[in-house]
Amino acid sequence: MTQNLLNRTTATRENALTEEERDTFLTRKLDGHLGTHREDGWWHVTPIWYLWEHGRFYHTLGNSRRHLKNLRRDPHATLCVDVDPRLAEGLQAGTRAVVCFGLAELVEDAKLIREITDRILLRYIGPEAPQFEEAVWFEGRTAVILTPVRWLTWDQSKG
Repeated sequence: MTQNLLNRTTATRENALTEEERDTFLTRKLDGHLGTHREDGWWHVTPIWYLWEHGRFYHTLGNSRRHLKNLRRDPHATLCVDVDPRLAEGLQAGTRAVVCFGLAELVEDAKLIREITDRILLRYIGPEAPQFEEAVWFEGRTAVILTPVRWLTWDQSKG
């Protein structure tokens, strides 16, 4: 009984996602929440769109973004992607989440930045993406490639 309750309230070995389940979950069109470490000791956490491919997360950020400043100083980042259907479906639905602790590489190759940005916009916005060209590109962009070092995953509906 105790383990069943733990499976419903926290991440456990029993409710962890398999690698295949994790990869399938990450292909869903969901927001991630990117956390980077600020120089004043606080964490900077914001929603972000991403691509999950070849075992890494791909993002692009406007050049004035705080995340880039933080990552230039410290490449450690945490990305959380989650869903919580319990509010609409009841507690039995359980939450699902993937938390990636990784190291970020900043890439300034214009061709790669364009490719990643266009693919992310198509994934999240669809064919209307070109309407947002000016808003997306006005300040220039930098690609962020996040390579996982460690994972924390759970699916509380497994409990």
